[in-house]
Amino acid sequence: MSQSNLVEELKKAPVEPLLPIEKKLILWSLGTGITLLVLLGLLGKYVFPA
Repeated sequence: MSQSNLVEELKKAPVEPLLPIEKKLILWSLGTGITLLVLLGLLGKYVFPA
């Protein structure tokens, strides 16, 4: 399949909305990641200062 045929097929594909469980997983992942980044920043600043 050539590159142009692939692009045309992807444009024809219907948009599928996210399932509720997928939305929850995305929010949990973002929340966990942001929380861990904040904790790591605080740990680096106060426990192990440079």
